[in-house]
Formats: sequence, structure tokens, C-alpha cells
Amino acid sequence: MPRRGTRRLSPRENDHGRTCLGCRRRRPRGELIRIVRDPGGAACFDLEGSLPGRGAWVCPSRECLAAVTPGALGHVLRAPVRLPPGDARRRELAGALGRRVANLVTIARRMRGVAAGPTGVRAALASGRARLLLLAGDAPADAAAPWTSRAGGIALRRAHDAAALGALLGRGPVTIAAVTVDGLAGALRDAIDRWRAFEAVSCDNDNLPMTIQGARGGTGAAGEEAEAR
Repeated sequence: MPRRGTRRLSPRENDHGRTCLGCRRRRPRGELIRIVRDPGGAACFDLEGSLPGRGAWVCPSRECLAAVTPGALGHVLRAPVRLPPGDARRRELAGALGRRVANLVTIARRMRGVAAGPTGVRAALASGRARLLLLAGDAPADAAAPWTSRAGGIALRRAHDAAALGALLGRGPVTIAAVTVDGLAGALRDAIDRWRAFEAVSCDNDNLPMTIQGARGGTGAAGEEAEAR
């Protein structure tokens, strides 16, 4: 227990940061990605920062990730470790980040914290409940502008393609959705930004069916297509 008259530090205040293995800069843990050694000796990305054992840290940038060497990583983890070469390493991280985004969308759906389709999103915006807008990754380039003007200061991010996003939400293809849960919206926004930094849409397409196969089909695509017209 803290001594009388002392103030207990919050987790953020008590976070002295970690050093990126790529650029050697010190940053708060929440801004870095943790790398651990699995039981087989391979490096794996611990996006939740919760896996046991020693961990190394790297900035969420392609340059820092590419700068990590097996020798330096093994030195920090105090054991030899297998690390994929640069491009394969980027694809592996992109896949993990894409799956994290999909998991967060699923959590939001289970919390009833997502409004899907143009009509639902307009209602969420009108009521002030919308905290983040998700636009399908395969939506036309000019599709974001009308929603950005409606949203005011609410962030908009491109997510999975319409079919995958709809499957995660338990329905047919979805081109636009609104997340209405505060903390979850922030976590999802940050996860998407990291995912996009590693070009996960192109890297992770092979992994998407595994991510969304548990989602159940609900209302069909025709309903949203009719709303969008």
C-alpha cells in the first residue's frame, strides 16, 4: 500500500515506457507492439501485450519492424529466436492486425454497439451516439465524402470489404457502419490505423475467411443496397 500522504499513480503515469528495438527511441507501451518467443522458438506478435515471458518492443512502423534483427531480438528475449525476413514479417504482422480489427468489430456487435447500413448510421449520427464510422474497404473512392460531411468531427476509417464487414456484423454486405461504444471506438480506430500502416488489406486477404467464418448471415445484401440508392 502507498504510504500515507502519497498519491497512487495511474497506469499511464506509472508507465515508464519501453525502447523500440528498431529505432531505439523510448515510447509508452501503448504506442508500441510487443514481440515474444513462442514455445517453438519463433517470434510472434503479442498485440494485447498479455502473453507470458520476456518481450521486445517495436514501433508500429514498417521501418522499425524491418530494422529488427534476429540477433538483437534474441538478445532481448535471452534465447535464440526465428524471425521471418522483412516482407514476410510485414505480412505476418498485417495479418495479426487485421484479425484484431475483425475481433473488435465482432465485440462491438455483441455489445449491440454497431449501427449498420445507411439508415442506421444516419440515425446514430442524428442521435449523437456515433463514435466512429466504418466504411467498407472496397467502397468507391468518393464514397467517404458524403459521410465525412455528415459526421462532423467523428472519425471515419476504411475497414474490411463490404462482404467481410457484413459477415462480422452477422448480415449481408455492409458498406457503412457506426460504432457507438466510446472506448471500443477508440481502440478500433487505433487498430485500423496500425493495420493500414502495414497495408493489411492486401496482405491479409487469405486470412479473412478464417476470421469471419463464425459470423452468421442475417439480413441480406438487398436491404442495404436499397437503402444506399
